[in-house]
Amino acid sequence: MRKISLFIYYVFARHMSKSTMPVFGKLALRMRRFCCKRMFSACGYDLNVEQGAYLGNGKDIRVGNHVGLGKDLTVHNCILTIDDDLMMGEEVMIIGGGHRFDELDKPMGRQGAKEKTELHIAGDVWIGARAMILPGCKRIGHGAIVGAGAVVTKDVPDYAIVGGNPAKVIRYRTEN
Repeated sequence: MRKISLFIYYVFARHMSKSTMPVFGKLALRMRRFCCKRMFSACGYDLNVEQGAYLGNGKDIRVGNHVGLGKDLTVHNCILTIDDDLMMGEEVMIIGGGHRFDELDKPMGRQGAKEKTELHIAGDVWIGARAMILPGCKRIGHGAIVGAGAVVTKDVPDYAIVGGNPAKVIRYRTEN
């Protein structure tokens, strides 16, 4: 069933309209949800995968409840676990692994790739549009906010608001 879902997702569902579009948006949302629930190794309820998301073969992705994956998301070479309640903007990139470059007598393009890296995104997280999460980041903490355009190279603490390149803690969320 996974192979059929992969085929349907990448040939049809990925290219269907955004979920907010009138008439066909809800159909597109249901189609992408149907495929991803079969592609992912674990999937909670109320999943929203927007148009254009590239998720590899999906078997290294586990998501909780109330998860929204943004338009044109890219997940590459990463073992991804997402807890409940994720909001994500458009064009987010989650990049794991990387290329080998240690052998100076061999072109970098022929040295192969590094192993997949793991990323855990805790609950109640908001990732802004065009954020990049690179292999040095292993965890985005509970209640964190990753600002739009941030380049995350290391772990994000619980309730931190990070932004910039490289991303740094701007402040922490507090109760009012």
